[in-house]
Amino acid sequence: MRITQNIIYHTYINDIMRRQEDLFKLNLQLSTGKKLNAPSDDPALTSKVINSKALLTDIEQYQRNIDLGLDYLSTVERTLDSAKDVLSSIQETAVTEATGTADADSRKGAALNITNLYNQLVDLANTHDANQYIFSGYKTDTPAFTTAGVYQGDANKFGIKISSGTTVTIGINGGEAFSGSAGGIDVFQTIQTLINDLNANNAAGIKSAITDLDTSFKQISNAVSDIGGKVNWLKNSRTEYDSSKLDLQTQISGYEDADITKVISELQLGQTALQAAMTSAGRTFNVNIFDYL
Repeated sequence: MRITQNIIYHTYINDIMRRQEDLFKLNLQLSTGKKLNAPSDDPALTSKVINSKALLTDIEQYQRNIDLGLDYLSTVERTLDSAKDVLSSIQETAVTEATGTADADSRKGAALNITNLYNQLVDLANTHDANQYIFSGYKTDTPAFTTAGVYQGDANKFGIKISSGTTVTIGINGGEAFSGSAGGIDVFQTIQTLINDLNANNAAGIKSAITDLDTSFKQISNAVSDIGGKVNWLKNSRTEYDSSKLDLQTQISGYEDADITKVISELQLGQTALQAAMTSAGRTFNVNIFDYL
């Protein structure tokens, strides 16, 4: 094939433009610190980065869900622990007033004290966090109980998604915890009955209430134990996600981040090569037939 002046010219120009493009990419890597600044830089690697970042986004959402769940469970656990304290005080009073040394006057006084504790327990059962009643199921804008201890919420329980196929139920239903709607005992009714027996000086009724109060305490305690198990589950999942997130971030960094030392070296070599190519081209095109005459 005959090598024409035009072919030589375009060969030089294409070579210089290619070197200039390489230098532009190296300068961009130097300024951004990234070796991937456009999908065209490495389509296969870009696809890996996109997939890894999508997985990282999912993990971060699951972590936020877990954090919200842990905050909620912490509030519920503190509330139920306080409810247990109230029930313990009521139990102690009931045991004292069930003895033969108690009389009608002391029992009426005890009834007043337990009425105050009862009201305190209703307030705890109507605890709200972030303007939502925590024991009302999905009816979060409705107090869980009336002052008479009647449940006003629904039977639903909140859940959080902690993986693509796993949802953890974290809601504690007030109807189950306090009213025995799942086959347990009605805590508020038990206390109301005790108050009536105290006012009536009914020793037998007071003694009977002690057993029911013990069942009520165990019912609340079981709810707290259930929370403890879920808290451990969520914390373990959170720890696993922390590790996975770190691994993914390291992986993405390996895909994306430029080796600055290597980039600077290649940039210097590229600049030298470009200068040499331009010098060679200049000399070539300055030559004409009259230089040989």
